[in-house]
Amino acid sequence: MLLLKGARTFAPQDLGSVDILVGADKVLAIENGMGPMPVEVETLNLSNFVLAPGLIDLHVHFAGAGGEGGPLFRAEPLNASSLLESGITTAVGLLGTDGYARNVMEVLQKAYALEAQGVSTYIYTGSYKIPSVTITGDVAVDIMAVEKVLGLKIAIADHRSSHPTVEEFVRLASQVRVAGILSGKVGIFHLHVGTCPDPLFLVRETNKRTSIPLYHFLPTHMNRNETVLEEALKFALEGGNVDFTAISDMKRPQAHEAVSKLLEASVPLDRITVSSDAGGSSPLFDSDGRLLDVKITTPQNLMAQFLQLLDAIGPEKALTVFSTNPAKRLGLRHKGKIEEGFDADFLIFDDAWSLRGVIAKGRLVWGKI
Repeated sequence: MLLLKGARTFAPQDLGSVDILVGADKVLAIENGMGPMPVEVETLNLSNFVLAPGLIDLHVHFAGAGGEGGPLFRAEPLNASSLLESGITTAVGLLGTDGYARNVMEVLQKAYALEAQGVSTYIYTGSYKIPSVTITGDVAVDIMAVEKVLGLKIAIADHRSSHPTVEEFVRLASQVRVAGILSGKVGIFHLHVGTCPDPLFLVRETNKRTSIPLYHFLPTHMNRNETVLEEALKFALEGGNVDFTAISDMKRPQAHEAVSKLLEASVPLDRITVSSDAGGSSPLFDSDGRLLDVKITTPQNLMAQFLQLLDAIGPEKALTVFSTNPAKRLGLRHKGKIEEGFDADFLIFDDAWSLRGVIAKGRLVWGKI
């Protein structure tokens, strides 16, 4: 067991300075001034540190992605240390543009490897294209039969997508909905959103024609440009959830700016998440659609955007966006908070909010305190 003594704890709500007892990968107790233990425990004195939930990244190409520009532009798989050093203790893997030379089984196997190295992992089935690439040959069966599969990913409103019709999109959304019901999962229809006009048309039309709830749909890259960001604002005010991408070196609205804009427009905080897109390619095309450049995104972007948002809205709200909301969106009832019975995934910061250590599954996996 592990005893964390005296850390200023944001759970994400401010608990003040408390002691936390960890055992079997879980939070066993949270108390003020915890007394002597009846069994031997390892103790970390964190009286000069801040403790927070680990970041949950719901869009990571941890098995590698890319390929725009040819084989030389294929991104390599991520290693566990690159995620953990960025404060990411839970990651959801997925395919990108290339659903031909890459496959979902490859993503699943990488998820198992990362899990063995301390990162909690899940995946989406599918890729940009339809018909969807799967493990079992069926989207719904993947979600029902494979524990790590939380939902389906496709691309919409993008020149690299399969440009699904409304009927095709409704059929896929129905599969995700039914599989979620039958498996006890939320059933996430995760949508890579491009820059085509009216980018969320398919989602709105499906919602209009069916009784499929909006909570199944999670459009991402919704800070791709100002026009897409306006669509994100509109969709969130209509009751939808939106995800922003933590890419710091592009001429797009930054994720922390996008979050602040939505909050200023009275969007409820619990409808907003931010993910890294780490391990994926960020291609730049000219006005004629010719590829100019490709950059590979990194996990470090997520922590950078978290700290920017923390400065803007404070730790409690920022942690809600980066930890609590992703857990809720994905249906991970044991993650996203520091609470008795929850997974012991913590970040240790100094009083200037510089990351000093990472505890994942109850073990110190990075840093030296």
